Parts: sequence; C-alpha cells; structure tokens
Amino acid sequence: MTQVSLSQAPTRRAWCCGIVVAALLLSGPLPIPSPAAADGPGRPGVSSETEQSSRRTSGPVVVPDAGFGFADGMSILSLTPSALERQLTAVERAGATWLRVPVNWSQIEQRRGRFQWTVLDRVVRKARRHGLSILANISQAPRWSRALLSESSAPPQDPSTYARFSATVAKRYRGKIKHWEIWNEPNLNGFFGGVRTHASAPELYTRLLEPAYRAIHRVQKRPVVVAGALAAATSSSSSYSMSAFVRRMYDAGARGSFDALALHPYIGSGTDDTRRRVNADVRRVRRLMVEHRNKQLPIWWTELGHSTWVGGVSPQRQRSLILEQLAAGADRAYVGPVFVYAIRDNGASRADVSQNFGSLLSHDFEPKPLYRTLRRAHRARTD
Repeated sequence: MTQVSLSQAPTRRAWCCGIVVAALLLSGPLPIPSPAAADGPGRPGVSSETEQSSRRTSGPVVVPDAGFGFADGMSILSLTPSALERQLTAVERAGATWLRVPVNWSQIEQRRGRFQWTVLDRVVRKARRHGLSILANISQAPRWSRALLSESSAPPQDPSTYARFSATVAKRYRGKIKHWEIWNEPNLNGFFGGVRTHASAPELYTRLLEPAYRAIHRVQKRPVVVAGALAAATSSSSSYSMSAFVRRMYDAGARGSFDALALHPYIGSGTDDTRRRVNADVRRVRRLMVEHRNKQLPIWWTELGHSTWVGGVSPQRQRSLILEQLAAGADRAYVGPVFVYAIRDNGASRADVSQNFGSLLSHDFEPKPLYRTLRRAHRARTD
C-alpha cells in the first residue's frame, strides 16, 4: 500500500450515480458469505493484452473490459482459512475477476535454497476456486540476499538472486498464474531500501527488472510481466513522481523488459487538486511509453483506495470515489485491470488510517456500501 500522504490519482466525473445508488441500498443489507460457502470451479486467466472496445456496465457501475479486482497486501497471507474464504467469497460476489497476491520472498526462502510454500499455495488454490485471475507481486528480499546493514525493504545485492526466485515461483505455478508484478512501489524509499538506495533507485530497479523478465519468460509460455507498481508521489528526497521514475527506467534500458506498466493512482479524499496533479502525471507516463515505442502496452492500476478512518472519507464517499475511478479506468483505452485496496479493514481501530482501507467489508465482516452496490450490479448483469 502506498503512503497516505502521497495518495493522489487521475480520474474525472464521467457520470453521476448518487441517486441511483441510494435507491439500490433501500432494500437492506446483503448477506455476508460464511466460511462454509461452496467453492466453484476456476476460470482461465485473462490476458493483459485484451483490447477495450466497450465498457462492462450495470446501472451506476462501469468497469474496464480487462476487469477489476482487489489487492489486500501482506495481510491476506496471515488470514485464517475461514476468514480467507469469507473475503474471497465477497470478492467473487462483487463481480471482481482479479486478485493481487503478495509473494513474500523473505518468508518463502528464509534460508537460501529452502522454500516454504504452504501459505501461498493455500491462497492461490482458494483464489482459483473462486474464479479469480491472479496478479502475483514478488517483493521483500530475505536478509541473506541483501547487503550488510541494509534496510528490510532493500532490494537484493545481486539481482540474479531475485531472477532465480522469480523463475522458481513462475515454474511452480505454471498453468495457475501467468501475471507477475516486479516489486512494490520502488519510487518510495521506504519500500526500496531507504536513503542508501534512493538516489539510484530507478536504475537499481531496472537492474532487478531485466533479469527477472527474462527468467520468467524462460519458464512460462507468454507470461505477462508487469513493471513499476509506482505510488502516486511527488519527487522529493524520499520519493519520485511516477513519470520521473519511468523516465529514468527507460534511460537505464528498461524498454523490452516488461509487458505492462503498473501505477497506484490513489486520490486521498478526491479533491480536484489531487485529481489534476496525478492525472497529469499519468498522462506524462503514457507519453513516455509512446515516445519509447511502447504504445501497445497497457497501464494497469494495481492499487487504489480510500481509508474510512475518523480523519478520512465516509463509507459512502469511499464507494463514490472507487466507482468513479473504475469508470475513469474504463474511459482510458490503455488502462488494463484496476485493483482496489483493500478487501476488508485489517483492524478495529477507527483512529488508525492503515486499518480502514477495506472497501467491501469492515473488520467484523459487515458489508460496506461499495459491496452492496457491486453485488447488486453483478447480479443484474448475470441474471
């Protein structure tokens, strides 16, 4: 998840749904899936190269043709089986087709060459049973791979170790996962080694990306390697704007080492100023891709969301902003899948901003307004 102070994003008001949504909610709450809900058969993955010739729409809900899904951060790896089942049932009933799953390298390979797959296997198996295509986000280098005294968020000292691990994961889940995202928010120094690595972060990231891209493509047939996962930041002593980071990636030779580019267009409370700022930065990223002959590649929005903590937005405002951003993605032909952070509040404290990003469910599994709206729209579309 990106830092809240940097949460800005592109979008525009292409439609108005307040009255329609309010009418939909009058029929009362929806049942929340229980842990005993039956699993359905898995569906094949959706390629990132799907062209958007039309929107999928039902009532006030408009989403990209490439679909939408949810990202839940590292917390999804620590859920009990029943909690995981309830969350993924809610995702499926909301009409989502994607799940962004963290691949925590530091947990899986704590000792070099010795792997622990149990937790990730369970999440992947459950997601597929709910018909969800998986975007696997590979990050968190183990201590043995990092430089001495480096921060826990630092990249590995030797990029080939990350490439080898990426190939190992891609080979293990061949036929189950074909979409791979390289690291998370490397344009924030808090997610990519701190002050020690910040000055050269775009170049270090490109050194990580290139061998990982080749390694994944060697072990899978036509995988989709997604680069970037960049936060909606401004350039400073601790961060890079998305476009500044992408420009230096290209200068370092990143072209040809990714199949899609990922951005995290958070817009905070959704003020016009934040919309304009991040929308402009997204346009700059797109222009860079066109200038470097990558016009055919999509931009995935792999995180966006809004916290309903006491200093944030209301659950109703959260719903409106997320629906607005889904529609904004549908309005841009180059945007691939859109991922909302997160599924469920990961804590009960309303005073903690990070605990209240759940967009479908509260911490005690009560449905939020967005879940009700998406659920009804999905039922209307499938009945």
